[in-house]
Amino acid sequence: MTRRVLTWLHRWISLSAGLLLAVMGLSGSLLVWQSELDAALNPDWFAPLPACSAPADGEHGAEPATVARVLALLQGHAPGRQAAIVVAPHLPGAAYQVWERRDADGLRREHFVDAACGRYLGMRERGRVAWDARHLVPTVYELHRYLWSGETGALVVGSGGLVLLGLGVSGLVLAWPRQALRWSSWVRVLGIKWQAAAVRRWYDVHRAVGFWLAPLLVLLTVTGAAMVFSDSARTWVAAVLPFEKPAKAPRAGASAEAAPGPALAPDEWVALAQRQFPHARWSRLTLPRSTGVVEVRLLQPGEPRVDTGNTRVRLSPAGALIQRYDPLNAPAGNVVINWLFPLHSAEVFGLVARVVWSVFGLVPALLFGTGAWLWWRRTRAVRSAAAGVRGTARA
Repeated sequence: MTRRVLTWLHRWISLSAGLLLAVMGLSGSLLVWQSELDAALNPDWFAPLPACSAPADGEHGAEPATVARVLALLQGHAPGRQAAIVVAPHLPGAAYQVWERRDADGLRREHFVDAACGRYLGMRERGRVAWDARHLVPTVYELHRYLWSGETGALVVGSGGLVLLGLGVSGLVLAWPRQALRWSSWVRVLGIKWQAAAVRRWYDVHRAVGFWLAPLLVLLTVTGAAMVFSDSARTWVAAVLPFEKPAKAPRAGASAEAAPGPALAPDEWVALAQRQFPHARWSRLTLPRSTGVVEVRLLQPGEPRVDTGNTRVRLSPAGALIQRYDPLNAPAGNVVINWLFPLHSAEVFGLVARVVWSVFGLVPALLFGTGAWLWWRRTRAVRSAAAGVRGTARA
């Protein structure tokens, strides 16, 4: 591919997809801080709740916070709602979350319950575009992940990540100095002449910023696309590295352990999972469908996924162990997949990396803005020159 063709592709693909990529970057900058932002906007849901006062009529005093009580409180205040996932509080004493499954319109209701004091604290709908304090963070997340368009939007986002990767690689090729063995060539490529004319200055900004941040661009685009196209990513990883797949529920009667029996209570599922990993704390309980699998997710010390963990115990509703997945002792392929989200969100690297990731989210908008401005200036100059030629010819 000639340099002229690559330049043409880089320019026009950037101008066509640049606005989408800028939106993805800006929303990602906010989502690096989504837990802190959500907690600041909604402290009555995510901060430790005050101790129970004397119970009012129809309310209960302090009682042990159990999953069964959480589900009972949900049914008492929102009858008919079908719980899908129960999320343990991130901070001790905060509210439990109960998620329903997404409905036909792509909405997922999140309910918040004070299990200790027996209070239903409210709900919100993920997938609904709203800019109030309750919905701000989910709205930004749904934009970044789904473009407010469900799975179709997710495919566009994943494809946009691959486009950004291609633009980054093509930009590196175009910016690579032809005399790469000369130090002065690298100084020119990696530096910015702030005193130069505006066109040269912003061209230097466009080139240098893209070059300096190319490694982070590759990391974030690859991890983001891999999470969107997760099935394909697992297939590719499993083709070259050992990989442990999630186990499915065994057919009834396939073995003595799989024999059907009465379903256990939710807290018994959690207790069974905790016995498998005594030093972990449970973070999510996925309730079974009619004949499905119970999954308890736990967080072990030392896991890269520090918000919910990737430790999983899968059980039959009757409590038979189906799978015990330990990410700290997983095959190499699973380790690769388990690191995708922590790398994409920077949560594994601490505060400094999160600041860097958040600032990097501004880069697609910067590159799009400078590239569009340079294209506009070039187009205007070409038109002016053509007009001058036509004027001279008439004279």
